[in-house]
Amino acid sequence: MSSYIPEDVLRSVLEASDIRQVIGEYVSLKKRGRNWIGLCPFHPDKDPSFSVSEEKQKFYCFGCGEGGDVFKFLMKMQGMSFVEAVKALADRYGIIIPERPRSSRDQKHRLEAEELVSLNLAAAGFYHQNLLHSSGAGDARAYLEGRGLKSGIISRFRLGWADDRWDGLINYLKTEGLSLDKAEKAGLIVSRKSGKGHYDRFRGRIIFPILGRSGKVVAFGGRILGDGQPKYLNSPETPVYNKSKVLYGLFQNKGAIRRAGRGYVVEGYMDLLALAQSDIDQVVATLGTALTEDHVRRLKGLCRDWILVFDGDAAGVKAALRALPFFYKLDLRVRVLNLPAEDDPDSFVRREGRKAWESLADTAGSGLDFAIQQGLLSYGKDPEGKFRTLEDVLLILQSVNDPVRKSLLAGHVAQKVGIREEILWERLNVRNSSTVVPNIRKRYEPSAGVKTRECPGNRAEAKLIGFLLGHPQYMESFLDAGLDLWLEVPSLRDLWMAMSHLYSMSGDLNLSELYNQLEPVPELKALAMRLSADLSPFKDREQEMLSGLKRYCEGRRNKVLRWHVLEQIKAPAEADDEGLLRQLLQLR
Repeated sequence: MSSYIPEDVLRSVLEASDIRQVIGEYVSLKKRGRNWIGLCPFHPDKDPSFSVSEEKQKFYCFGCGEGGDVFKFLMKMQGMSFVEAVKALADRYGIIIPERPRSSRDQKHRLEAEELVSLNLAAAGFYHQNLLHSSGAGDARAYLEGRGLKSGIISRFRLGWADDRWDGLINYLKTEGLSLDKAEKAGLIVSRKSGKGHYDRFRGRIIFPILGRSGKVVAFGGRILGDGQPKYLNSPETPVYNKSKVLYGLFQNKGAIRRAGRGYVVEGYMDLLALAQSDIDQVVATLGTALTEDHVRRLKGLCRDWILVFDGDAAGVKAALRALPFFYKLDLRVRVLNLPAEDDPDSFVRREGRKAWESLADTAGSGLDFAIQQGLLSYGKDPEGKFRTLEDVLLILQSVNDPVRKSLLAGHVAQKVGIREEILWERLNVRNSSTVVPNIRKRYEPSAGVKTRECPGNRAEAKLIGFLLGHPQYMESFLDAGLDLWLEVPSLRDLWMAMSHLYSMSGDLNLSELYNQLEPVPELKALAMRLSADLSPFKDREQEMLSGLKRYCEGRRNKVLRWHVLEQIKAPAEADDEGLLRQLLQLR
């Protein structure tokens, strides 16, 4: 919809709206004097501090200070934009909002999006009715019952069932006169590779409709029954579904999250549904992908206190560590809940119940402490282990924007890891990811006098960076090598900082994205393109080169570690000089 709303239409919507009636659908209100009062939906409220004035058509909370008109309430409660709130109320009261003329291209995109959403809605209804009534859905109903899910949860989240056949949905769409070509674009069906026709994408699976920001069905997830693979299958990205911006359950649970003032992020559909069955509604779930900054920005609009509840295996720990910088960057409080080793949220809450879950959640440690704990556990507490732990933790520290918070956290990290705080700050200033490209750009301005036209003279360093540009799948192996400390060629060091920043933030080293980020520094962009294009030294010698470069990095890193140990020996007398000397000898 256009962002243009005529003033007279806006006034008509406001005059037609009954703020008490609208708010009464979210808050239990009682008459007190001339106003209505209730518990505030925007903060934990034990005594009614939320007041609604019918006379003024305004609301105000004396506890948290939130207040405004009916538009403001819907924007806050439903996470809507102003235009979305006006549109919702206009639809409710039958007021037509005229739209400015659109370009033919915009009109085409809007109509296509509406068609895809309509197809998704039809498919969701088809799958849901299948689950409730189809004779072929008996095993699915038994499975959900065995997982403790009652009819209320099944209905609220509109769970469904896709029969184990190739054309179940296709036949339904044909009967309804709906376009198969559009259904393919919506990701519901797949075009056959050989011959003509389509087949259903989801077959023999429990279906989880995925709702977008406005509550419309934008995609689906499907869990197979039995031992087939993949266990979970999600819709591909479409014009109405961007997986980096959508979280499962966010639309249904945003009100509960706001009221609780605290939210949980879990890894899967069933974890969220099991918690919902136990009346724990302040939950969202990832959709088989890593949390992105866009995801976390949406979470920030709901509350500022989040608890990550990921599996305790290596993949779960990695997912949590990768997400933490986004929460710190956006100035949110983030904690990580460690469940017992044999449990996931589903099994724990079904066995122990809601109170035990909430008690355990209260013990969740900070995201920063989780990163330190996992680093020392994985790498060890010797100097090298502490160095690698610090590398992981710096990704979090450098994302913090508030200087006071960053200072407090840096002191905490220095104490926990066992490093002098001034050394940590030196390291942090070198790696400050929030200004990686701007800082690099300054060094390449004409007044800086930096020359990069010639190929770097240090062949080993150039080979290393070139190898990683051509083989980004090995980036993970070199993130802890401290390259930005010991690379001697400034242009290569700067290029590495841009590469590692991109990889740490996105989990990938996409060369097109790297070139795009380096656009303000044409010299570095040209260097990256030149090194990535010259892969002849690595042809047919990939593993040999990888092993050699790892040995090279290990030698250079040990030099840095020896310096670190010597600095610790120079520290005040409480240091264990004898132990540090033994560690120093091991590094020679």
